Amino acid sequence: MTSSRLSRVIAVVALCAGMGAAGVRGQEPTRPTKVTIPETATVLEGVPTVRVDSSSQGITRRVLGKVEAADNRLTIRVHDGQLFWASRNNDLLRIDTAGEYTYLSSAPGRYIKFTRLNDRISYVEHLDQKDFGSITYWGELRIVVGK
Repeated sequence: MTSSRLSRVIAVVALCAGMGAAGVRGQEPTRPTKVTIPETATVLEGVPTVRVDSSSQGITRRVLGKVEAADNRLTIRVHDGQLFWASRNNDLLRIDTAGEYTYLSSAPGRYIKFTRLNDRISYVEHLDQKDFGSITYWGELRIVVGK
């Protein structure tokens, strides 16, 4: 991969992750703010909009259509104060925070990272693959509270 192509890919990935400028000339870049999961939360649901596959062979970025986004929906269930990655074998998730970001992880190389950007919660779902590749989804997360 040429250095100019790699630079474009890195720029696209940064924008997908919500790290780009606000888009209005003269405005400060969007600053992430920490999200606290309420005690009354029952489900965290995410709908991905972008998928990036990477390996030693290269990087592929795709904007997902409605069907593919629905097929790759992120679902985390809350039960007795514990979080379970329902869309990934119901794995128990550990919660960690780093600054404005919350991380939910089940094993090395498998995590969800989220933060609030303006009026929405943006997330990244990252899954390492056996062949040293990875799949990463970017999307919007919502927290369901109550029943």
